[in-house]
Amino acid sequence: MSNSILKDKIAVIFGADGSLGSEVTKKFVDMSATVFASGRTAAARVLPPGVQEFRAVDALDEDAVTQYLDEIVATHGRIDIVLNLATSDHAAFNHGRPASETSLEELLIPARSTMGPQFVTAKAAQKHMASQRSGVILFITSTLAVVGSPWSAALSATHAGIEGLMKSLASEWGPQGIRVLGVRSEAMPDTPTIEYTFRTMGENLGLSQTEMQGVVEQSKVALGRLPSRSETANVLAFAASDLASFMTGTMLNHSGGHVLQ
Repeated sequence: MSNSILKDKIAVIFGADGSLGSEVTKKFVDMSATVFASGRTAAARVLPPGVQEFRAVDALDEDAVTQYLDEIVATHGRIDIVLNLATSDHAAFNHGRPASETSLEELLIPARSTMGPQFVTAKAAQKHMASQRSGVILFITSTLAVVGSPWSAALSATHAGIEGLMKSLASEWGPQGIRVLGVRSEAMPDTPTIEYTFRTMGENLGLSQTEMQGVVEQSKVALGRLPSRSETANVLAFAASDLASFMTGTMLNHSGGHVLQ
């Protein structure tokens, strides 16, 4: 992929301090975007040279997010891309365990901590993008949104909800020149989230983490392997770029054939 497909684009990445977030931040910089990164705390991961700044921003705080984006626009004139990669603590909502062992309160945790920030950041970006009559808002989900995986009630419901939110915003904001779309990815084993998931789900079947990963790769994914963070970051960069200029209201299928459409 060309290393300049995001040239002259101003991108704001929330959740840049996470495993996938740091990889996407690096990829966007490598592809010549001007990147502003944020995370939950000021203790950022080691981010690549070229990131304009890293700031602690609570993506559930509407006032803080609005102020952050307002400041970027005041200084740089516009925002072209907004992407929120903030995630939930999977242990907090019993991910990988049976639904019968999950409380209502646990079920709703990722809806607030994962879908909530995506709505907040999208809403804050919309006013600027509508004014400039252009912009891209990206979402990310997983195959859990559509495959009906067991032991994943809370996250499956949340990711399906995010995809519904994406479609609604794409329809509403498309006439304003705003593209809203995302990537539905298969599990990335080089992330702490998936390490936790395969370890926990494997316990339900008496399998090790490695054995659980093998079951998914060989019985679920047509390509017989799982994607890396870098591969997922490539697809997000494509979706953000002008190469995808007529795409909106869709989730790019990055499932390796787990979901066949």
